Amino acid sequence: MTLLAHAIAAAPPAAMSHDGLRGRSLAWSEAGGLGLWSTEWARDMKLERPDALAHHRLVERICAVQPCLPVRFGTAFATPDEARASLEKRAAALHAALTRVAGKSELALTLLWSKNSGASALRPPSVPEADGPGRRYMEARRAEYAAFATRRARAQALVDRVISELAIERPLVWHQTCTSEDVAVSLAVLVPTERALERKAELEHLAARFADVVPVVNGPWPPYTFAGTE
Repeated sequence: MTLLAHAIAAAPPAAMSHDGLRGRSLAWSEAGGLGLWSTEWARDMKLERPDALAHHRLVERICAVQPCLPVRFGTAFATPDEARASLEKRAAALHAALTRVAGKSELALTLLWSKNSGASALRPPSVPEADGPGRRYMEARRAEYAAFATRRARAQALVDRVISELAIERPLVWHQTCTSEDVAVSLAVLVPTERALERKAELEHLAARFADVVPVVNGPWPPYTFAGTE
């Protein structure tokens, strides 16, 4: 028997149904004022795609009754003692993370470069064939670096505008820029759970005003992006 982890919460555990994945028992392993919710899992049972969705629903259920830090799907502990040791090792950081996410839900914003701007509009210009191969290579690389710097500066300006106009504290925001040719910004933000739908509408309205990107807004959902302790 192993423990398939779902979420970390502060002790004592909230009252909730003890049905885990596939109707198996939901276990609570406690140490250092913290606890890990997990499903008692047979070693010979393989995880399947429906289990990932069930894990997400279970995390939502846990977060609905007490602040929690979602655990990456598929994380397992061989024994309850191993689970408790993991909690004790990171107790201070986990408590701090739980304080950060308490009463909050996550919204996710992805900004994709539109077809006529961003990555497509800033591709490096062609270099005349009359130039030698070395010159052509250097000029192409220089133009590529310049185009990337322009894209990144624009992406960061978009992030700054989102944070400023929504009046979001920077510790409650995670973002990356230009992670691929098509993606300008990947951003996640923690908002009060009771205002999550209102804040989502505000985020959609703001992002729709950006002419050079196509916005995709998701959530609210548990604070997956903010569950780390680093």
